[in-house]
Amino acid sequence: MNSENIENLSSILEGEYMAINSFDGLIKHAGGVKAKNELKKIQETHKQHASQISAKIHDLGGNPPDGIGIDGMVSETISNIKHIGTTDNASYLKEALQGEYMGIKAVNDLLAGNNDLSSDLLLNKIISEHQTNVNSLSNLINASSNV
Repeated sequence: MNSENIENLSSILEGEYMAINSFDGLIKHAGGVKAKNELKKIQETHKQHASQISAKIHDLGGNPPDGIGIDGMVSETISNIKHIGTTDNASYLKEALQGEYMGIKAVNDLLAGNNDLSSDLLLNKIISEHQTNVNSLSNLINASSNV
């Protein structure tokens, strides 16, 4: 049963790596110190999640991935192509918001089929922190559209 949990956690971990990478671009394109600082804070939560999930995979006897994987590379490439020539901060923020929602869904799906109760606490904490990130990004989007 651990192998299924390891595989599922590895998938969530790859998503966290994708988020870390995408926030590099967001931070680079963000307008204003406040927005940059908020995005750095959100990125830090994803780094913490990656570390925590990686440790959990080790605890279960697995070897955690150290990158985004093939699916992640394809997704990042598509995102980069979509943003060629884009200078609108709101579009980047909305994409990040969508990523947070996808992260929440992925973790909820994992929780629904999870047989490792020791992972539940970590996964519920991650969902809560993703929701906090959603709120922060929504505030940034609202602030950028009011400018």
